[in-house]
Amino acid sequence: MKLADDTKPLQRILNAPSFILSDQVKESFQESMKRFMIPKGRVLVDVGQVSKCLYFIEKGAMRTYYLRGSEDITSLLVSDGDIVCIAESFLMQKESNDVLETLEDTTGISISYEAYRKLVMEDVYMAGLAVQLLEQHLINFTDRVKVFKYLSVEQRIAHYISQPSSLFRRIPDHYIATYLGTTAATFSRCLKTINMDKNLVGRASSFGVLLATFG
Repeated sequence: MKLADDTKPLQRILNAPSFILSDQVKESFQESMKRFMIPKGRVLVDVGQVSKCLYFIEKGAMRTYYLRGSEDITSLLVSDGDIVCIAESFLMQKESNDVLETLEDTTGISISYEAYRKLVMEDVYMAGLAVQLLEQHLINFTDRVKVFKYLSVEQRIAHYISQPSSLFRRIPDHYIATYLGTTAATFSRCLKTINMDKNLVGRASSFGVLLATFG
């Protein structure tokens, strides 16, 4: 799902200066945004570190994951136009239990926690934008819970790979597998079934009706 006006978080941030009337806030906003280019495989936040920045991805992919024994479990996958941080660590400035890493060479803009708080306190538009992004995060989390509650593993996979935002074939399958609550072997086996039954993808892509039903 996307924000109400169908605009990705990054685009809303890039459009923000045109809505900010105060020259002082506009200058502060522009100075706060830092461009980045981060190579594939770089850990941005590790366990025990504090998530100090929000990252707005122009091009590339990142994930967050946590450790369960010797296995890492993907908890979030994001790509072009999305926003990412370790939310609890960033908002509370506490040590993270999760890891944030790049899955592709990634470019975009970032904003520090201090700059984020300053902008939100100084400008009504920025405060409203922060609330909208938080609301969208909660909606996405609720939808993810429903996916796990109402769909089988095979249906989850079919639903995920049918989404425009899917990273299927862009990143290793085992990252997607743990994100969907299954193993790499089961993911591979289900893909074969899905490929033999194309209607399953069509049924899974109509999951929005199911969300409305159980909303």
